[in-house]
Amino acid sequence: MLRLQPRFLALFLVLLALEVGIARYIHSGPVRAFVGDVLVVPTLFFLLRGCVQLPVALAAGLVLGFAGLVEVSQAFALVDWLGLHGQTPVHRVLRIALGATFDALDFVAYGIGWGLCLVTGRSIPTYRPQRAAWPLSTIQVIRI
Repeated sequence: MLRLQPRFLALFLVLLALEVGIARYIHSGPVRAFVGDVLVVPTLFFLLRGCVQLPVALAAGLVLGFAGLVEVSQAFALVDWLGLHGQTPVHRVLRIALGATFDALDFVAYGIGWGLCLVTGRSIPTYRPQRAAWPLSTIQVIRI
């Protein structure tokens, strides 16, 4: 069920900005190679939870499965098979999103990110707007 959760969407935007910063300004080292992969799972988790009402474990599992599929696609060179070596902006974005280099250590990073999703997803309350109990709570009874 589609249900926007502002808290989760705000966390998604913060993590997305952090991921873009890592991709743009850090070109090597453990932050680029490992921390970025750890954060990818919570980033997608908060996007999913911000838009769709799902239990925490299910949402985290779906995102972990998606990340695993993307990593397996790298092992089979999906980017090469799809011919995404062109210089169009769409090809560049898809190549970055799908990745081109398989690394088994990425599964460890995704697992750590999945754990972060379970911990933070359960500790952040969801937004539930208050509803008035119509009409009795809004009507004042006057006795004479």
